[in-house]
Amino acid sequence: MSYTGQCHCGNVKFETNLKPMLVVQCNCGSCRRLTGSVGVRAMYSSDEVTWTGAISEYVYQGGSGGNLYTQHCPNCHTNVYTTLDYMEGMTSIPVGMFDDPQEIKPWLEIWTDAKLNWVKDDGCITNSVPDMGVQERLVEVLESLENR
Repeated sequence: MSYTGQCHCGNVKFETNLKPMLVVQCNCGSCRRLTGSVGVRAMYSSDEVTWTGAISEYVYQGGSGGNLYTQHCPNCHTNVYTTLDYMEGMTSIPVGMFDDPQEIKPWLEIWTDAKLNWVKDDGCITNSVPDMGVQERLVEVLESLENR
């Protein structure tokens, strides 16, 4: 199955033939402020996704203390993907970028200590951690490689 997506104006597009390694819901205040909502992202190895279109970069320090490199469309300013210091070689794509996001459900949520009390899931979340849960995330990524 092919997964495709684009920014709001359509200038930046992506394509991959693989399911995400991990789909994570981040409840941290930084992601809320950056996205204007709760952040749900699909994780891929950087070499598994093909991108077209010009991008701009915004760098900031995340809750882990490491840098996050947020790529966005210079025209509509949609966040198209993020890379992270502590997960080198990984790309994090916001679920809203996908043309068909219905099957891209999170199964891990992080920063539950900062979760808004009205955010609920439909039972798809199978692992929750109060902080960034890097170790848990890496285990989930490795396990999910076998299921793609």
